[in-house]
Amino acid sequence: MTAQASAGLLQAFTAAFTSDDIESFLGLIAPEGEWILMATGETFRGLDEIRQLATRSVDARTHGGGLGIKPTNIFTNAEGTKLVWEYVHTGVVTEKWPASSAHRPAPGTQFDLPITLVGELEDGKLTRIREYFDLLTLLEPDIQHHLYS
Repeated sequence: MTAQASAGLLQAFTAAFTSDDIESFLGLIAPEGEWILMATGETFRGLDEIRQLATRSVDARTHGGGLGIKPTNIFTNAEGTKLVWEYVHTGVVTEKWPASSAHRPAPGTQFDLPITLVGELEDGKLTRIREYFDLLTLLEPDIQHHLYS
């Protein structure tokens, strides 16, 4: 992938992802692509499953009053085969939050979640995306979790 093509993909991804434009976003994903939520181990394969994930994610929160998806660090490698998209997602939980866990955030809860996406690119499309975030930040926002201290 050329530097110009890589920059175009980054711009298109950013425009679609920050506006909840699911159809434009799906146009950037390879038909056999996969999206992996590293925090939960869930994998979504193919455009139909990724569309369901995107739709459920958009329905699970609202953005208003300056909330939303705000990129902080975006780049590809020199070969144009990897994408890193780091952002902070702020929003308000809706009744359609997907988890059925007793620890799910209550509707109306505001969240502030740092997320990193690492993508693999081939022929101008995303073939695999790994999404990294701290699930406990959402489920138990007032509890400090330590591993080494």
